[in-house]
Amino acid sequence: MFVSGDTRGCRDTLYKTVSIIDKPPILLAFRDTLICIPDRLQLQATGTGVFSWTPAINIINAGTGTPTVNPITTTTYYVTLFEQGCINTDSVKVNVVDHVTLQVMPDTTVCRGDTLQLRINSDGLHYSWTPAGNTINPLVKLPFVFTSNPVETFQVHAVIGSCSADKSIRVLTVPYPMVNAGADTTLCYNTSGRLRGQTDGSSWVWSPSLYLSNASQLNPVTTPPRTTDYVLTAFDTRGCPKPGRDTVRVFVQPKMSVSAGHDTAVVTGQPLQLLATGGTSYNWSPAFYLSSGVIPNPLALFDEASNGIRYKVRVLNTAGCADSAYVTVKVFGTKPEVFIPTAFTPNNDGLNDFLFPLGAGIRSIEYFNIYNRWGQVVYSGKGNLPGWDGSIQGSRQGTGTFVWEVKATTFTGANYTRKGLVTLIR
Repeated sequence: MFVSGDTRGCRDTLYKTVSIIDKPPILLAFRDTLICIPDRLQLQATGTGVFSWTPAINIINAGTGTPTVNPITTTTYYVTLFEQGCINTDSVKVNVVDHVTLQVMPDTTVCRGDTLQLRINSDGLHYSWTPAGNTINPLVKLPFVFTSNPVETFQVHAVIGSCSADKSIRVLTVPYPMVNAGADTTLCYNTSGRLRGQTDGSSWVWSPSLYLSNASQLNPVTTPPRTTDYVLTAFDTRGCPKPGRDTVRVFVQPKMSVSAGHDTAVVTGQPLQLLATGGTSYNWSPAFYLSSGVIPNPLALFDEASNGIRYKVRVLNTAGCADSAYVTVKVFGTKPEVFIPTAFTPNNDGLNDFLFPLGAGIRSIEYFNIYNRWGQVVYSGKGNLPGWDGSIQGSRQGTGTFVWEVKATTFTGANYTRKGLVTLIR
């Protein structure tokens, strides 16, 4: 720091940084290295000043920063740098060998197609592996290799200067266990099927084991409730420690929605149109009185009365799945009629609690109305159900007489209307 001033009281200060070192720096290219007899090695040191190397054994140009040495035994060379009375020292150790040490791993077995890291113990400075095409990096010490050949021999060339060594490792490749879980298959809802696995392994197992008869069998029976992927895993004892795997998908068809229509009643001589839904193929049984037993909508025509004929229709879909539905037809020997009782008892005993119409030879009921004695509508509905429970807006009605009116359409398309009286009994 330099401070200057004058008689008028003015002052100024100047700063300058001065670097002070206790010894001149030495930069070495390396501190430890390895050579093989009779190779020469150039040491490399940089810095400002005068260099001097010791010991003066097997060294050329010891007064420079880059002398050449060829020791026959391991030697540590010391470098001294002089600059304006300052001294610094450092060292380089030259390890000397008369051959390349190289030990390789034992011959080994690997699963075919897998990568394997080769292992060696060596003091070499440079390496090259062959065949290079099967080596991921053929110039590193411990490379990863792969092969699909039954047997592959990998050779390593280790180098220290003019010395070298060669060794080889034999790799036997064993294929993964062959596994075939079979072709994907389709099952109908709530049905069983059999898996068809194949393998040359010595043991195997299916997963998930849920819904399988035996997960340790190659051909177990499966009853999955939904579409499921099954994996067949196989092991063997030929040397490949890894299992082989394959997957099969079992598609499960959704539950069929099959209908044969509602139970109904018809009169003799009047045609009845049956209608089944839910599939692509239909079969009715018994086929009595039907125009056809193999269509979804056969026409039924009865020539005699019956307490009820129960028809079954078996339905198939495009996947070949089957389900059945039933419909009962009661046949009356009268003309089309709507039957309504003259009295009912809505006391919640499960017997005669609701008033509703029952048609015979009737295709549809347009309306069923019930009126009290003042002409007020206390119930109005379409079809048979649910019927009147004897209450008005939640208020239970006492014993009394009510008027009913029904309008319907017969199976021939004719209109049907009737009125009558009914007694509510409490």
